[in-house]
Amino acid sequence: MILKLGGVNMSIDRENQLSTSRVPDNERVGWKAPLFNMLGSNIAISELMVGGTLIAGMTFKEMLLTSFIGNILLVFILAIQGYMGSKEGLNTYVLAESVFGEKGGKFIISSILAISSFGWFGIQTGVAGLSVQKIFPNINLTLATIVLGLLMMVFAVFGFKAMAKFNYVAVPALIILMAWGVFKATSINSFDSILSYTPSETISLGEGLNMVIGLIIVGAVISPDQLRFTKGLKDIIIIGVVGFAIISVFQQAAAGILAMNSPSWDITQVLADLGFGTIAFLILLLASWSTNVGNAYSGGLALKNIFSNVSRDNLTLIAGVIGTIFAATGIIFKFENFLSLLSNTVAPMAGVMWIDYYIINKQKLIKRTNINFNALISWIIGSIVSFISTKYNLFIPPINGIFISAIIYYGLMKISVKDS
Repeated sequence: MILKLGGVNMSIDRENQLSTSRVPDNERVGWKAPLFNMLGSNIAISELMVGGTLIAGMTFKEMLLTSFIGNILLVFILAIQGYMGSKEGLNTYVLAESVFGEKGGKFIISSILAISSFGWFGIQTGVAGLSVQKIFPNINLTLATIVLGLLMMVFAVFGFKAMAKFNYVAVPALIILMAWGVFKATSINSFDSILSYTPSETISLGEGLNMVIGLIIVGAVISPDQLRFTKGLKDIIIIGVVGFAIISVFQQAAAGILAMNSPSWDITQVLADLGFGTIAFLILLLASWSTNVGNAYSGGLALKNIFSNVSRDNLTLIAGVIGTIFAATGIIFKFENFLSLLSNTVAPMAGVMWIDYYIINKQKLIKRTNINFNALISWIIGSIVSFISTKYNLFIPPINGIFISAIIYYGLMKISVKDS
C-alpha cells in the first residue's frame, strides 16, 4: 500500500526502512504533518485528567499559572531533544544507541521507552472503554477496552503519513468539539465563580508542575520519532508552541472548569455528573484514538530497535496488543502512580543525551558498541534524585533528574578522558 501526503509518496516498506535509518532531506515534510501528528497525540484524555486533578488542590488562577509554566518548560525540552532528531533524521531509539551504546540503547533504554508507550496506550484505551460504558451502561468494560485497543492500532501500522491523514480529520473535529465543551462548561460555572473558586485541598506549585511536566515528558523525550521529518528548528518551534504549549494549557484549563463542581481525575465521571450526553463521550473516544495512534507508532519503533529482524508494521501490531493487555488489566486506575514513574525515569535520559550530543561530541553522533556505563550510571543517579525529589516535594522532580544526570555525565566523561 502507498500513501500520499504533502507531495511525498511513502509505502509501508519505505516506512520500515526509515524506522532505523536517516530520513533523507528530500523526504522531509516540514511542520504541517508532524504538527498534526503531535496535536493528535496531545489532544488527549490524560491532559483533561491532569486538569481535573490540579483543580482539586488549586484555584483556577494557580492552575492556569502552573499549566503555563510547565508547558513552556516542555517546549524547551522538546526543542532541545527534537532538534537532535531533525538534524540527524533519526528516531529517539537510534539516537539513544549513540549515547548509551548499542547494547545499552537497544536493550535498556528502548525497552523502557517501549514500556512507557505500552502504558500510555493502555491508559488511553482504558478511558475510551469508560467512555463507551457511559454511552452503553450494560457493556462489559474489559471487552469494550480490548475491542477498542485492537481497532486503535490500525493507522499506526501504516506509519507516519497515515497517522497524519487520520489526524488531519480528527484534530479539527476534536478542537471544535472541545470548544463546545468549554462553552457549555462556562454556562454551568459563571466567570466570577471560576475566578473565585477555592479548592478543599492544597496542591503545591512543585507538585502541580510535576504533574504537568510528567504528563508529556515522555512525548518530549521521544519527539524525534515525529520531528525527524521536519526541515529545521523553525518547524520544531511551531510544533512545540502549538502542538504542546497552547493545546495543553487549553485542555487543562477546560478540564479545570469542568471539574470545579466535582474535582476528579476521572473526566468521564466529571462529564457524567455535569449531564453531558453521548457526544461528549464520543469526543473522549476520538481523543483517545488519535493519541493511541502515536503511542502504538512509537512503541513499534522502540521494539524495532530491539528486534531489528522483524518488520516495523508487525512490531506496531505487537505494541498495540501489549498496550491493550495493559488496558484490560486496569492501568487506568493507577494513572497518577504511572505518571510519576514515567516522569522520574524517562526525563533523566534527556540530560545524558543532551550533554553527549551538544557538549561532548559537538552535534555529531558517535557509534558506541556494548554499553556506555558513564551514560547508564548518570541516568540511574538522575532517576534516583527525581524519585527522592517527588517524595519530599523538592522543586520539579523531572527537571531535577535532567539537571543531575547531565552534570554527572559531563563529570564522568571528563574523568574518562583524563584517565585515557
